[in-house]
Amino acid sequence: MAVEKREIDPFEHVVDSGHTPILETIGLEIHGLEVAGVPLKFMLLMAICATTVALGLIWLGKKMASGEPPTGKLWNLLESLLFFVRDRIAKPGVGEHDANRYLPYLTTLFLFIFTMNLIGMLPFLGSPTASIMVTGTLALISFVVIHAAGLEGNHGVKGYLKTFIPPIHIEGGPVMQLLGKVITVGIAALEYATAFIRATVLAVRLFANMLAGHTVLFMILLFIALVTTGSPYQIEFAEGKDWLYYLVAPFSVLLVTALSLLELFIAGLQAFIFTFLTAVFIGLAKHPAH
Repeated sequence: MAVEKREIDPFEHVVDSGHTPILETIGLEIHGLEVAGVPLKFMLLMAICATTVALGLIWLGKKMASGEPPTGKLWNLLESLLFFVRDRIAKPGVGEHDANRYLPYLTTLFLFIFTMNLIGMLPFLGSPTASIMVTGTLALISFVVIHAAGLEGNHGVKGYLKTFIPPIHIEGGPVMQLLGKVITVGIAALEYATAFIRATVLAVRLFANMLAGHTVLFMILLFIALVTTGSPYQIEFAEGKDWLYYLVAPFSVLLVTALSLLELFIAGLQAFIFTFLTAVFIGLAKHPAH
């Protein structure tokens, strides 16, 4: 019985890792190389995304400054995205009065995350946002912007810190007054903790959603290998035993293709959610409810 064996990694183009076949074919080995916990591959992809966003926004700025009406698909696309961030993210989140001031940051953040999510859909590449170090850094930058806005809007550190203390007044005797102070201290402690929790939520939400999408693709493609040898790194074709492979493989490929189209939508949705929450947190810091 003729048997053909070959060692493969059927998921090297789906799972985000430092492995980049394109670079390795020209003699550049970056597998396993990291800087501050971030694979060098992701740093190169982030540099490409940042350069793309910067060139696009600089080009758009020059076009809009000319005063000419938008012409061409690229101009209309970029301008539509800019107005989308302004009207659907900055104004509802930050407020009408301060929206334009934070629009450059929010627009750059949205396009940068969106581009990083999309680049992971290309063969041999990956989504940098599937790394917690990347999303954590983005959340840290937003954390600084959020609280800088709070410091500015509430006249310095003292005024900003006071916004975390709720104005609770309980009428009654000494016991009730003490209870009111205890409640105030407890709620203030929760509010101070929330200032840090919000940044954590931003990082984990984006990371978890992007990683989950790639994990689903991984598991579906895993069926192809498991129905043959039970190993995700080896496919064995034996005479009379390969019928299950040819039954499962087309189904898995079609399902992965359909889910990849869904991933395109999720790439934009997660960029929107991250940016919108950042805008909302800026608005809350700058204009506290109490």
